[in-house]
Amino acid sequence: MKGCKDTRLNARHELLRSVREFFYLNGYTEVETSNIMETLSPDPNIDPVSVFIGGKGPFYLHTSPEIHMKRLLSYGHKRIFQICKVFRVEELKDIHTIEFTMLEWYREGTYLDGIHECESLIAYLYERFSRMDPPKRPFKVYDLETLFIEKTGINPFSLDRDGLFTLMGLRGFKGIDEKDSWNDLFFKLFLQEVEPKIGGDGPYFIKDWPETISTMAKRKGENKVERFELYIDGLEIANGYTELLDAEEQRERFIKDNRERERMGKEIFPIDEGFLEDLSRLEGTYTGTSIGMDRLLMVLLGKKKIDDVLIHPFRV
Repeated sequence: MKGCKDTRLNARHELLRSVREFFYLNGYTEVETSNIMETLSPDPNIDPVSVFIGGKGPFYLHTSPEIHMKRLLSYGHKRIFQICKVFRVEELKDIHTIEFTMLEWYREGTYLDGIHECESLIAYLYERFSRMDPPKRPFKVYDLETLFIEKTGINPFSLDRDGLFTLMGLRGFKGIDEKDSWNDLFFKLFLQEVEPKIGGDGPYFIKDWPETISTMAKRKGENKVERFELYIDGLEIANGYTELLDAEEQRERFIKDNRERERMGKEIFPIDEGFLEDLSRLEGTYTGTSIGMDRLLMVLLGKKKIDDVLIHPFRV
């Protein structure tokens, strides 16, 4: 690291400063949004931290600034970014924590523009911040459906839940259960048979994910969305997508997600009508990207555990 002592505090300072420099240079406005919300996007795979205020509640600490940042776009802002703390109920592991720092930004364009800008940011940070050699550009971009076929011989995008379960069973895949949903089966196959086999040098993107795991992304074809993830050293660092701007389709997806949460025995959330109203006023095409700053710092410093880059890790 150039001109900086190798401490967690100074490392985080340098990373935050470099990120802000990048976005200021690229014409972005830094914004702040509320950390406390009355309701949330009902993502079945994300659970919020609940809070009570003067005996009233529950309210929720935001799991992402996405809702309020997209509302700001409807007020005429074209390029905005935010660095903030977010909170999720997570199983504490080497790369997970309940409170973490998120970078999120929105701009005009599609997820392909998001991929390009994400790559530019990572390259900028390696040059300005890291002791490691900068990665070769352009970063590789993989199509997810193609990866499944190449690495497993199974194409989950062409199968319903029962078909995927049966085929995985016939192939001798371990760890599947009759209670598994399509999403459960998809992630088990991806995490165990696809992700570890990608390999290669340097960062890479995986694009075109299932619609069922990307509630707020624009649809691509019958069952995909325009979504990408960035991996560095095999670790998921970022995800982004072309934003879904159809308020009625968004409402239907929220309803569908609440049904899934109910099936899983989880809390359901009222639909944020103010968000849908603002969404309906948006024109054009926008893309949004989020990066877990703590994981990014792990990669830039060559660390293996998230606690190695946190100042005062929170433990339950």
